[in-house]
Amino acid sequence: MLREFQTFLAVCRWGTFTAAARHLGMTQSAVSDHVQRLEDFTGVQLFHRTGRSATLNAAGEALRPLAEEALQITDRMRTGHGAGQLRGSLRVGTITSVHNSLMARALVAFRRAHPAVTIRLIRREGPMAGDVEREEFDLAASVLPNLPLLRTIRWIPLFRKPFVLIAPAATRAGDWREAMAMHTFMGYDLSWSAGVQIDDFLSRMGVSLRDAIWVDYLDTMITLVASGVGVAIIPRTALGEFAGLVREFEFGADTFYREVGLLRRARPPNGGAIADAFIETLRDEVQREAFAEPLR
Repeated sequence: MLREFQTFLAVCRWGTFTAAARHLGMTQSAVSDHVQRLEDFTGVQLFHRTGRSATLNAAGEALRPLAEEALQITDRMRTGHGAGQLRGSLRVGTITSVHNSLMARALVAFRRAHPAVTIRLIRREGPMAGDVEREEFDLAASVLPNLPLLRTIRWIPLFRKPFVLIAPAATRAGDWREAMAMHTFMGYDLSWSAGVQIDDFLSRMGVSLRDAIWVDYLDTMITLVASGVGVAIIPRTALGEFAGLVREFEFGADTFYREVGLLRRARPPNGGAIADAFIETLRDEVQREAFAEPLR
């Protein structure tokens, strides 16, 4: 009955047979057949069916935790207890700033340890809590969200990096305030978490912008600063080829940080053994991330 349990839980999560069928890649009639077989097996009706919606009745509510437990036990049996025995798939959403660095390194290390797991890394900007809630992603690497999360979503901190101001190497500024006064400021849009953090910081410091350019991507900001266009406040990062073209200014006692972590469902549908293993791999790789302070 494992397949029927999976279908039953999908209807619980998405509210209709049609939505469950779409997420499972099944026809609606197949979903109905699975639910009917489960009802025949248990001898009770599990849903109140009203129009297009399907709401759990008392019997369905009682069965739900048992179905989840059955799938978790099966998942543990399938994955085994030793390293290298995980099997299955993992979908991970990731912001651009860690996609080509931390996530890429973690993927290489994880594949070496667990070659039977298929991983999809999907680069995405903007909020991803909804993607995790809809189970489009098993995990999502994100900046700490500005807004409170749903109770069904859990935040797992990974690391934080201090913000610094970067300016063209030729600047004559003696500190970050002088650099802000002498050069055009380039900032993140306020629809971005980093943009809100930086705007709050500048307000606290009593700094008003003379003029500004709004840029969405860290790599673009660094390139523009290295080209002499202006200054920017960014999470401290390895500058690579631009190291000799950019000068950093720290904020001293006023330093603030960008926190990066993972979004995942508070109750993973199949126990989450693969996701747990990937999280531990990420924590190992954070130790090698430039300027990162690991968080737990």
